[in-house]
Amino acid sequence: FIMTVGVIIARIQPIHKGHLELIRQALNENENVLLLVGSADKLNKRNPIPIAMRLELANKAIAEAFGDDAKRINIKPLADLTDESDNSHDWGFYLYSHIVGYTKSPEFTIYYSDGFEIIMQWFPPFITRDFVSFKLNARGTIHNNLSATKVREMILREDVDALRDAVPTCVLENATILKHFIEAFRDV
Repeated sequence: FIMTVGVIIARIQPIHKGHLELIRQALNENENVLLLVGSADKLNKRNPIPIAMRLELANKAIAEAFGDDAKRINIKPLADLTDESDNSHDWGFYLYSHIVGYTKSPEFTIYYSDGFEIIMQWFPPFITRDFVSFKLNARGTIHNNLSATKVREMILREDVDALRDAVPTCVLENATILKHFIEAFRDV
């Protein structure tokens, strides 16, 4: 018997309710979920929030949102193989080996909300045919087309009402700290 595994790859800069919707879907459809927090080795304008803070907020948000089911979610950092624009089969093998290493399952479903054409390039055909399936949720259908870029803009504007609708409580409570990280890399 192979356990069903849902995989989500996200930078969570920071985690928001769109991420939580993807996680909820993966939880509802699988026995376990692996959340890979990507670009773990990056700290720049596109990735201003350090990995330790992203992991801490993800753990808090998931515990808050899913209670006991949070035990079925494994959160792991994932460094880029080269850079974020790498969509080669080398990246696909790197990603696949990490997922199998964490889940101990050669088969899994990747849940995502954008970049279908890009994600399909990652893996050679034999992997997608035999081991990996995909669940696309068009970003426009997920929590009002929410993105971490929009959330970072809300944080910079100190738009508490918009943030309250967009992010879990732990992110709202840490908005001031997050704003400092975002501002530190804004003009870099």
